Amino acid sequence: MPTEIYLVKVGMNMTEGVVDEWYIPDGANVEVGEMLYRLETEKVNLDVDAEAAGVVKHLIGEGITMLPGDVVGHIYAPDETIPDDLPQAGAAASAPAEAPAVAEPAAAAAAPVATVTRGEGERILSSPAARRLAGELGVDVATLAGSGPGGRIVEADVQAAADSGAAAPAAAGGGRSSPMARKVARELGVDLATVTGTGPGGRITKEDVEAAAAAPAAPAAAPIAASREDQTVPVRGMRKTIAARMHDSLQTMAQLTMDMDVVMDDAVKLRTQLIEEWEDEGIRPTYTDLVIRAAAKALEKHPLMNSVFNDTEMTLLGDIHVGMAVALEEGLIVPVVRHANAISMKQLAVESSRLAAAARDGSLTPDDLMGGTFTVSALGMFGVDSFTPIINSPQAGILGVNRLREDVAWDGAVPVKQQRMRLSLTWDHRALDGAPAAQFLAAVRDLLQAPYRLLV
Repeated sequence: MPTEIYLVKVGMNMTEGVVDEWYIPDGANVEVGEMLYRLETEKVNLDVDAEAAGVVKHLIGEGITMLPGDVVGHIYAPDETIPDDLPQAGAAASAPAEAPAVAEPAAAAAAPVATVTRGEGERILSSPAARRLAGELGVDVATLAGSGPGGRIVEADVQAAADSGAAAPAAAGGGRSSPMARKVARELGVDLATVTGTGPGGRITKEDVEAAAAAPAAPAAAPIAASREDQTVPVRGMRKTIAARMHDSLQTMAQLTMDMDVVMDDAVKLRTQLIEEWEDEGIRPTYTDLVIRAAAKALEKHPLMNSVFNDTEMTLLGDIHVGMAVALEEGLIVPVVRHANAISMKQLAVESSRLAAAARDGSLTPDDLMGGTFTVSALGMFGVDSFTPIINSPQAGILGVNRLREDVAWDGAVPVKQQRMRLSLTWDHRALDGAPAAQFLAAVRDLLQAPYRLLV
């Protein structure tokens, strides 16, 4: 009997998932422990490895929504006969209109390959991340020596080869372009071969593609008005979850927002001192870290903001776990700094850095995303002065962090230069009124204006 390939369930709350990318093409061989496919769920993405060796046969194509536990393919042992009529995929499959229910062999042949061959049948193991990076940097993995377990080629090997210029260029079709640049190029109909990259090492970025699309076309002999077809993009995975939760949050809560300015002169000095103090350890606290710490300490004295409101009762939560919103290309994700009021400032900075990095490289675990009691969302790095954050239900509040700006105060008739930041608090009016919400926000402000209190 062939070994079934299941859509892996990640966490107790997972309700559906998508095979975002098959790493092993249909009909190709796989070894035990080799990466089979990339799973996309409502909250996290992860690579799924093979539990058996043999020939992989896909039952669904990429981008098909399935239920946890559904069979998405099979692995046939070398001595097994692969039937002409393969078993059907799980009944829960719901493919987009333009996507086939089963991967076509021709399309599968273009998928990333798990191994390459140097010659005389010698197989070379490489990680999915290494293959993706090799494609982006134009590196031929067949020319590399792997430093991973069993000689496996890892990302560091590819990057080192690209940095040294010693690697042979990959075959045509890869190119030095980011995944988002290639996605935008497909959507806008831009030929990447005509785009000049402005990123590191000449890498083509999303902005390069957009600029190329916006640039006037070279005059043709007989100008024809160009038209661009509409694009239909399926709403799934993280974007689907964000849309549903934000809509539900606004529909079920009485949300209001208030702003308050904070004089950040002392906080700026403290952060600079902490960076210098922890430089040898590579720890760099951010302004958002200071705000998370201030919010957590303020929640200790304002428990209504750390609550969950139900129709017949309110629960004042004992633990203080602050979610930190991290913007990704595919949407917003909120990993959680646990016990943000009780751990040290150094521990908080280390944990927030770990969570942000894990969010961006797709290695967050379900535990990293669960249990938040309040959320901090920062847009200051984009130059935003004020915004209205939406509460992460069922929490009672969310604090928006805006840009650090230069301002002027007056000492009598003398102008005094200041560093200021505006905080934007959205709260659930069902749980607390405007006055206690303002008192909480003022407590956060006071902690940031006397930031030594964040260290005790």
